[in-house]
Amino acid sequence: MPALNVVFTEDEMTRLRQRAALTGRSLKDHVHDVTVQEADRIAFVEGAVEEAARVLPGIVARFPEGQR
Repeated sequence: MPALNVVFTEDEMTRLRQRAALTGRSLKDHVHDVTVQEADRIAFVEGAVEEAARVLPGIVARFPEGQR
C-alpha cells in the first residue's frame, strides 16, 4: 500500500495528537482521514464552481438586471 512521510513541527504534532485523542482515533487514522476529507472537499468545491459556471449564463439570461 502506498505511504507518505510528512514532516510536522512539534506544535503541529501536538495539535494533531490532541485532535486525534478527541476523536478517539489513532494519530495515523486521524491524519489519513483529515487528508482524504480535505482532498474530497476541494474536489467538491471545484465541481460546484464548474457547475455554477455552466448554469449561471442561463440564469442571467432568464432574469433581467434588477430581478436577480
